[in-house]
Amino acid sequence: MTVATWLRRCETWFPERTAIVAGSASLSYAEFGRRSNQHANGLAALGLRPGDRVAVVTENSIPAVEALAACAKGGFVHVPISFRLTPREVVQIIGHSECRVLLAESHHADRLQDALRACPSLQRIIRFAPDPREPGEYADWLAQHSQADPDADVTLEHDLVICYTSGTTGAPKGVLHKHRQIVAHAPVTAMYYGIDGDSRLLMVYPHNSIASIAMFYTPAWMVGATVVISDAQRFSAERWLSEVEAHRITHCHLVPTMLFRVLSSDDLARRDVSSLQTIGYGSAPMPRPQVDRLCQVFGNILVHGYGMTEITSLATVLTKADHRAALEGDDRRLVSCGRPVFGVELRVVDEEDRDVPPGGVGEIIMRGAQMTSGYWNDQARTDQAIRGGWLHSGDIARLDADGYVTIVDRKSDIIISGGVNIASREVEEVISWLEGVSEVAVIGKPDAEWGERVHAFVVEQPGAGLSPERIIAFCRERLAGFKCPEAVEITEDLPRNALGKVMKSQLRTRARMKEASSHV
Repeated sequence: MTVATWLRRCETWFPERTAIVAGSASLSYAEFGRRSNQHANGLAALGLRPGDRVAVVTENSIPAVEALAACAKGGFVHVPISFRLTPREVVQIIGHSECRVLLAESHHADRLQDALRACPSLQRIIRFAPDPREPGEYADWLAQHSQADPDADVTLEHDLVICYTSGTTGAPKGVLHKHRQIVAHAPVTAMYYGIDGDSRLLMVYPHNSIASIAMFYTPAWMVGATVVISDAQRFSAERWLSEVEAHRITHCHLVPTMLFRVLSSDDLARRDVSSLQTIGYGSAPMPRPQVDRLCQVFGNILVHGYGMTEITSLATVLTKADHRAALEGDDRRLVSCGRPVFGVELRVVDEEDRDVPPGGVGEIIMRGAQMTSGYWNDQARTDQAIRGGWLHSGDIARLDADGYVTIVDRKSDIIISGGVNIASREVEEVISWLEGVSEVAVIGKPDAEWGERVHAFVVEQPGAGLSPERIIAFCRERLAGFKCPEAVEITEDLPRNALGKVMKSQLRTRARMKEASSHV
């Protein structure tokens, strides 16, 4: 059974049920099925065959979801790309995955047009408007093709999606998932979040996130639920509260920063949020006072998830029952991210991949049916991450005797800001391009709202006359805004250990001390 099988069942069993909502636009499962069929048949008419890659650059929109469904039905590979990336970054991904077709929202297609000339594999760009009812190239293209189900023999072993993540090295890594991994994960989300055919899921994550694909779209298609798409560009607590009330939302997943904004919103007391059954959160544990407040407002509906793109999203869950037990007794459990989900084996191991005793510190490794097939066109990094059948996460944690996992640190230098992963090495590489830069080190500086903010230390060449403002401006021309440093410190040298490696732990301490002294 593939994702396409689920879609066909929803179209047949629940034809009048609403499949997707975006603003004032909505599609029933019957309408969504016909349009995704046209989309898949249109790709085949362009000469694409099963296994060919199709890129999508857009903000959250119905055509982006139709593209995923069309790839599932036609055997093509969906390559969703963040709308926040610069043209250079988009071209890098399209070139690496050798996409043959790009579907792009019109204003994104305009800004990418010149850069895309550097993509020899790309044979067609199709522009669309966010509202599928608006006339234009995308609507005309769909209308040219049959609404009949595509004649493609898609199996569980067909590749379905490549989600690009910067990972720990800075260079893009395309995490590959076949139908079988997505199919293995969807029931996990439905089980722990309580999703069924009556559920209405509010999606605030960008469409290119594995969470959007594996925790919203495909679980909804498994049971015939409704997905309501929200603006992923600028989260607004007021908009979120309005959408929950207007659409009678039952399920959502947010990062703690978003929930903090909801709690501080004046609109909270004025909105009816009684429809909510599950609020998931991730990327960081929730402080006890915030958990207390959320439970007072929403009830016992919190679920904390830990995972990664390589495990198709969820790997562990701190359930509603776990939250209730922690609040009624020992709240130390709240700092954990729960226990491994159904279908995932998890261990905490030392440098030799030997299990550490309960409570000991080591690296999280995992395996299971939802684990990635590897990194697209990158066997070396696949072999580095998946060893002996186990995915090595790079996250350092404790696993207690009861099976609860607590993240202690990150083995890599990933910065997590607002729930988004940023590779410090990628930022360092761009800064190093600036004339006059001798050395650079980038860290994540703790931030009460965002979790971390990008902070750079730069050693300049003699007489270069660099300024923090110039360095930040240089980055903004070459990196997505969320990757750019919020602050830059010009320094005489960088602390190093005996082997000459930059000691980022000392830089983090320096940044914290400077921050503390500035508030004295």
